[in-house]
Amino acid sequence: MNLKMDLDANKVELLMRSALLEDATTVNERLGAIIADITVLDDDEVCISLDEDLWPDAEKATKVEALAEMLWIEVIWEGTSGAFPFAWPGLGEHTNSTPDYFKMVLDAYGSQKPKG
Repeated sequence: MNLKMDLDANKVELLMRSALLEDATTVNERLGAIIADITVLDDDEVCISLDEDLWPDAEKATKVEALAEMLWIEVIWEGTSGAFPFAWPGLGEHTNSTPDYFKMVLDAYGSQKPKG
């Protein structure tokens, strides 16, 4: 039985986001990977837009580039700003633990109780 790989744009986007999450080393970068705008432009290009406050321009995404090479596609990197969910975007650069990060956020907000 021969299986056919149906690799559509949604699957490429999912793979790219997964690779981006692997490349993330801090809470900021993981948040950036989760909210990144990833668009498959055609059969040989994907555009990844990352918030510059969350994913530093100098940070390399080696897993994404390795995956792109396997998929035979080029990655176009873009920077955006303004998507950060809380004030003080730099806090997430100091930890890789989400609970520790949110504790810093709560402390920065004067220990306000989160409202949802």
